[in-house]
Amino acid sequence: MDLDEYRTAYLLYAPAENPAGWHLDPAAFGAALEAAFAEVRHETRQSRQSRLSFWAMTEEGIEFTGFASGEGRDTVLLDENTADEAAVFIAWLRDAFLPAPDLFRFSSEPAVEKGIETDWHMSANGDRSRIAEELKSHVRAVVT
Repeated sequence: MDLDEYRTAYLLYAPAENPAGWHLDPAAFGAALEAAFAEVRHETRQSRQSRLSFWAMTEEGIEFTGFASGEGRDTVLLDENTADEAAVFIAWLRDAFLPAPDLFRFSSEPAVEKGIETDWHMSANGDRSRIAEELKSHVRAVVT
């Protein structure tokens, strides 16, 4: 498997011991996306709680689709990105949106499909390449 080309969904969330630690408000998250990315579309849907579906694109043409929800546990899902692409979004989320960078956990679609419920900790510092390597290490451990 070529980890540089592997696409999957990444689940980004607050720690289980502090499930509302991000103070995720869908409207504020939509406004933050608009301020950070070159192009953004989003829509808030109401169920028991608000859920924001979004599409965003960087100036370099990297696209992100997903959703953000504070229902149960503050969560952002990125759908179908490579680790290098997801690292761009994660760096922004961790460094510009979260109230504290140590409140960041993640998982992936293959981990969920295998029933792995481990909270993978995203480091509180490091550039995009370090984030991408953490994601690739996770995928390597889960998929292979």
